[in-house]
Amino acid sequence: MSAPFGGGRNVLAAVNKYPGAGYRGWNGTLIEEVSAFRLDVEQLYDIHVLLSRTDSGTVLDVRNDAVASTAGYGSSRVPEIEIRNEFRFPDGEAAILDQRVLVSPTAPALLIDNRARFADERGHSLFTLASLGMDDPRTGDDVEEAVRRHEDGYDFVVAHDGARYLAIAQRNPETGQTTFDGQRIGLQGVDSGPDRSAWQDLYVDGDGSLTETTRREGKVDAAIGLHAGADTDVRWTTGIGFGGSEREAIDNVRWPLDAGYERERTTFEAFWESWHETLSSSPPADATARELYELSVTSLKCAQDRRGGIIAGAFKPEHFSYRYIWPRDLVIMIQALAAVGATPEARRALDWLDHVQIDDHATDERGTDRYGTWWQNYYADGSDHWRELQLDQVGGPIYAHWLLYEETGDDALLEAHYPMSRRAADFLLSWDDGGFPKRHQDPWEEIWGHTTEGSAAAIAGLRSMAELAEAAGDDAYAERCRERADAWASNFRAYCFEEDGLLGAHYVTASDPEYADSPAADRRPDGAVFMAYWPWNVVAADDETMRSTLEHADGPPWRAKRTPCLGRYPGDDYTPTGVDEDGGWPICEAYADVVRWQGGHDPDAVADYLHHHAPEWATSANLLPERVDGAGRSRWNANLLWSQAAYVLLAESLRRGEPYGMAPGK
Repeated sequence: MSAPFGGGRNVLAAVNKYPGAGYRGWNGTLIEEVSAFRLDVEQLYDIHVLLSRTDSGTVLDVRNDAVASTAGYGSSRVPEIEIRNEFRFPDGEAAILDQRVLVSPTAPALLIDNRARFADERGHSLFTLASLGMDDPRTGDDVEEAVRRHEDGYDFVVAHDGARYLAIAQRNPETGQTTFDGQRIGLQGVDSGPDRSAWQDLYVDGDGSLTETTRREGKVDAAIGLHAGADTDVRWTTGIGFGGSEREAIDNVRWPLDAGYERERTTFEAFWESWHETLSSSPPADATARELYELSVTSLKCAQDRRGGIIAGAFKPEHFSYRYIWPRDLVIMIQALAAVGATPEARRALDWLDHVQIDDHATDERGTDRYGTWWQNYYADGSDHWRELQLDQVGGPIYAHWLLYEETGDDALLEAHYPMSRRAADFLLSWDDGGFPKRHQDPWEEIWGHTTEGSAAAIAGLRSMAELAEAAGDDAYAERCRERADAWASNFRAYCFEEDGLLGAHYVTASDPEYADSPAADRRPDGAVFMAYWPWNVVAADDETMRSTLEHADGPPWRAKRTPCLGRYPGDDYTPTGVDEDGGWPICEAYADVVRWQGGHDPDAVADYLHHHAPEWATSANLLPERVDGAGRSRWNANLLWSQAAYVLLAESLRRGEPYGMAPGK
């Protein structure tokens, strides 16, 4: 969730619906992982709401204690999130908390409209608790100062880490109350003494009241109270404003709270609808597919940082984060944005790639001069994170430049990014191993070798560069790129196709792998190899090697057993448990289905993906995850922006009657 324009586009929030028995027995839905100004830097981990009974002191939390919950978007074009958490107190009293969540369209602020309803009048209090986390992902610094302030008639908890500020406030629209009924600022993880966390004080040890504090420094959390008394239907709005100073943060939350949630929502809706009206997209007619399509387009816009990059996903599994920008993922997102006519967003993303390209003679851990390439992935501000060489992240940006030039015919765009593409192409030309690209890391970031998908992307990059060079009048360079690409393509089968592979004759992850894996990378089939047809346009969909590879994609051990979703490769252990699990990856199935469709193997494959299969794999928010289990249920990492981009691209390709964005051929 974010806003398409204005100050609100600097804020990104994710909502997590817990699966019940699948994780600690939690059934609730929680607002998590709120970022501002840089989408890879979280400022809030969690925003809890807790309900307490005045007579007993019993406290129930939305995540830990909800007996059931739902979460979803109110509209596929307007990403206001609607949440319901249902509770039951120990004596049987029922309670419901409904929340609507949006980002202020005009200011960097998150707004939460809350409505709590209780079954009786015995008296209740309501608390909002936030775990702060303004940690710099590069340094690990996670120290904030939080303090209670009273300004302009409001109570605030203001927190900062010296560079980033936020202010938390609340307003009851019926009574006009803008002050807290108690607040506590504590230190996360401290379970006793005066510094104990607000969570410990309120939920673990508490009796339904807060032990008040007004300031703490360290890794802090904060809770604020609202007494409902005997009211059984209570509404209040929580706001969190962000800024570069305390005054900015306070103003950025106070103004939306003064305006009220409904007025902010009206503007939020108008902004999003107006953005969608600028697109040339054509959603599927089927209502279910249309919703998934429009939500996918919306999610791409939500996840674009103000600098132009788009993070891979707005989620954080237990031990790492997807809130980085991978050039490869971004290239596919540019392809999807171009397909729906979101040209300004696509151009901003291309401009981000240009700005972060390595333009000096930096060397990586292998001693490779990386001039003209891109690092493996980045923080949103363009700082490098992982650093391995992947050729789809060198050829891909050239392809994205060519595609946008093809779409726009804008000579200024050709000129602006020509040096970027030329530097990348020069690197590819130098990365020759006597007739094929030298070894590099595979797209799954596990194997170093002559990878099938990365080598195809390198060929596509040189062919795209040839088209750009020809348009720029550099015919000699264009011919040089074409000759090298054609030479590599002529050896593609020899390097990438295995006659006696793990499942038979098929393309493999990589030949000449640097180290052993199980199954071996030069023996196993791989879902990424279908990208050698689309978008890289190196191997025809009806080529015998593609036909042979596709034959092995129709059943175990490569495909999920109970749903038609292809995995990355047989024996893949990149799963939540770290062992091979039955299941598949929607992006792998998408690329295989385009080959089925265009190669005559199954003319209905893409239509079936769009209208029947993908809706079964979608999350509760109707977005596609990274991975599904053997029955097609969301298994891990939702939502993956590459998955959303692939869905959009399949829909646009089916509408056109041909795959959208094929790289130049021979």
